[in-house]
Formats: sequence, C-alpha cells, structure tokens
Amino acid sequence: MKKMMERKMWPVWAGIFLLFACGNRTAADGETGNGRWPLPDPPAEISGIWSSRAELALLPMTGPGWREVLTDASKDTSHPDVGNQDDNTNCYVLAAAIVSERLAAAGSSDEAAAYRKKVVDAVERIVRDGQPEGSRTLAWGREIGAYAMAADLVGYRTEAFERYLKEAADGWICSARHQTLHEMTLTRPNNWGSMGLGTMCAIYAYLGDQNALHTIRDIWMTTLNGPSAEGFKYGDDLSWQADPSRPMIINPAGTVKEGLSLDGLQPEEMRRGAPFSARDIAATGYPFEALQGWIMAARILERQGMPIWEEGDRALYRAVYALQVYLTERCGPSWAFAGDDLWILEFVDRAYGSDFAKNQNVWGHGKNAGYPYVAQFSQK
Repeated sequence: MKKMMERKMWPVWAGIFLLFACGNRTAADGETGNGRWPLPDPPAEISGIWSSRAELALLPMTGPGWREVLTDASKDTSHPDVGNQDDNTNCYVLAAAIVSERLAAAGSSDEAAAYRKKVVDAVERIVRDGQPEGSRTLAWGREIGAYAMAADLVGYRTEAFERYLKEAADGWICSARHQTLHEMTLTRPNNWGSMGLGTMCAIYAYLGDQNALHTIRDIWMTTLNGPSAEGFKYGDDLSWQADPSRPMIINPAGTVKEGLSLDGLQPEEMRRGAPFSARDIAATGYPFEALQGWIMAARILERQGMPIWEEGDRALYRAVYALQVYLTERCGPSWAFAGDDLWILEFVDRAYGSDFAKNQNVWGHGKNAGYPYVAQFSQK
C-alpha cells in the first residue's frame, strides 16, 4: 500500500513543493533547524480535535514528519488494548487517521479508504472488548483519547462508540483505586492526572460536551495558577514545592531554593525521583510523561477555543525549559527530552515560537498522542 501510494502521489508532492517553495518567507515562518519548508498559514477556521482534512491538505506529503506518520500508519493495528498502558496501537491508529485524511484531500480515495478502515476496525474492536479487566486508570488515560481523536478525524461516529467513551470516562471503576477516570483526573496532580486530562478533553470534545470540557479545564487551570483546587491530593514529601503550604502542579516563575531554580519544575514528579537536593538531583522520567498529558490537553483545548498556553505565567513553556535547558545544563543530558517524549518539543515550539526541537527528530508519537506533522503552520 505504501509504495503504491508514494508512486501515485508524486504529482501532488511536486505541486505542493512548488507552492511552498515560491511562497513568501518570513523569519518566523521560514526553515528551522529541522529543515522544514516555509510554513503555510493555517485555515481561517479550525475544526477537529487533533487536526482536520482542510489543514492536512495544506501540508506536504514529504519530509520527516510525513515519513514518520506514514510509517506508523502502516503498522499493525489489529489488536488494540486500552488496558495495556504501554500499547502503541492507539498512536498508530491516530497516524492512520492522519494519513487517511491527507490522502483523501489529495484525491487518492482508495488508499484513504484503506487507512480509514484501520481506524474503524480498531475503534470497533475496543468497543466490543469493553472495560479491560484488572487495568489501571493510568492506562485508560494514556490510551483512549487517541482513539477518540482518530475517529473524529475520519468522521467515524456511532452511538455505540459514544456510549463507550461515556462509560470509559465516568462509568468504569478501577478495581485497585476504586475510581473512575474522571475522578482520578481530578485528584492526582501528576502524570496520572495529566494523562487523564488529555484523554478527558478528547472524550468531551468528541462528544461535543462543552460544559464538561469547560469545567475540567477550569479546575485544572485553578490548580495551575494556584491555589490548588479542592480534591487534589499531594504526596507527603513537599520538599520540591516552592511553598509547601500552597502546593502547586508546576512551581511559580522565579522561585528559588538553596540556589536551585524551582521555576517550572513539577514537584509531584520531582519527589518521585528523590527528596529535594540542590546538589544531587536524581533523574526521573515522570516530569516528561506528565507533560505528554499536558500538551495533548493544551492542543485540544486551544482548538476548542479554550487555550491554556499562557496560563500560569506560561507554565508549560517554563516546565519544558526547566528540563530541556536549565537542568540539562546544570546536571547533564539525562534531563533532556528523548525517546517518546520528543514530540512534545515541536508542539511547544509551535505554541510559543521557541526552538527546543532544533536539530532533533521530534516527529513521532508518545504514549497518548503525537505526530507534530499536523502542527506545521505559521504563527499568526
């Protein structure tokens, strides 16, 4: 399928290349360290949870972003498992949706239909399987949102899938913690909660439940800006908090402790590495995973007209800077983004005009979402 599609689409590639190559360039929109072509302006109206056919139609079918999403779209998606928090099928299904809609926009209907079928088959499989036994709310938070975004992108909507999403959000009870995904999202100020936030945003956006989306956004923004919303439960070790009497998800701008900048650090994730130390800072991957949930939620909310990028004194930018720049320079490369966290950097660059992603392969997926190919538009 992949080779046939590449052969048939060469005229489209050529046309898009000429369109981009001849367009006007600005310093803000031109090539970056990743070697992008000048970025097109986004459509006047934004629709869709993660992307839309109208947006994808403006993007080239070449380059590292396209190759990454095309490769993943071609992977096996026949055994989705939302109870396995490490299953990548959810992201491969999202990739298949992106490729399907890009091909449809180019008029390649047969290839588009084949990729769309992968999305539909996977979604219908998880609906048939229902609640996975013995799984954790963290798995549901990581896994389910991508299926909602993929279904939305290809225009798949059934009453059965809508019921499934409602049950996954508010009906399934985790046997270990006796919580629903919704309840977990509003009590865990760490990667569990942020992964839940990303998927809850995807679910509510898919269901068109703007009231629920507003509510969950407002609760998390109260906690981000401080003081923390009622219900969030912090660990006993508050040593990484800028103010232990006023715990927050991301430390406020400009805060310092014993000569170490706490600005942008995520206390609940840092403590899981070790208690506070200004000299011996234990490496931990939890802050990166938490940001995966945050960035997924931020993109969805922005597209729903409820942006959060500027909240908390640009808290998400500060959280990335704290890891990618400050701690990396102070403590070494173990604090730099790597692996399935890299995709975050490109979305953050698109939101803030930064260049965290420079000279890095950021085009893949994470645990819950990814594929910055969809975000390659100029900043207005």
